[in-house]
Amino acid sequence: MPRVREGNRVVRQILVVGVYALLVGGAAAWSPAPRVAAQGALPDAPGRDATLKVCGNCHGADTVASVRLTPDGWREMIARMVAAGAQGTDQELETVLQYLSTQFPVDAQKPLDLNTAPAVELEAVAGLLRKESAALIAHRQKNGPCKALEDLRKVVGLDYRKLEARKARLACM
Repeated sequence: MPRVREGNRVVRQILVVGVYALLVGGAAAWSPAPRVAAQGALPDAPGRDATLKVCGNCHGADTVASVRLTPDGWREMIARMVAAGAQGTDQELETVLQYLSTQFPVDAQKPLDLNTAPAVELEAVAGLLRKESAALIAHRQKNGPCKALEDLRKVVGLDYRKLEARKARLACM
């Protein structure tokens, strides 16, 4: 049973990244335009061209730049993207890993503001289910912004343990 849940979580995360890419990039996400747009948005550093080649056909650079992960996190994300259809040689994938780990490290990430975050970010960053994101958004619309993460313990329909587990990446600003 835990493996099924883990598999469902991975599929959900892949779908969230894909949906986010569509929301951010619109119909252009399916055209060569994301690669062209990404050229100006990704930092000019070794590995940029390989990253554009492997990642740029599916989503824009702003999607990549919005994520901050550890090297192991980037390795896992790249594996998920390959499972979802991204293509590249082993060398290109290693180059992409080095580029992403260097240019978008976990310690540079700003915390997600739970008072303003849209549902897609609540799902992707906070790890919430769609119904939990909807419950949190409804709660903040009804009750106003939270002052501290602990204020969200009382949100009906929200598994607070998910927020607690990611509290280093979340904030009530």
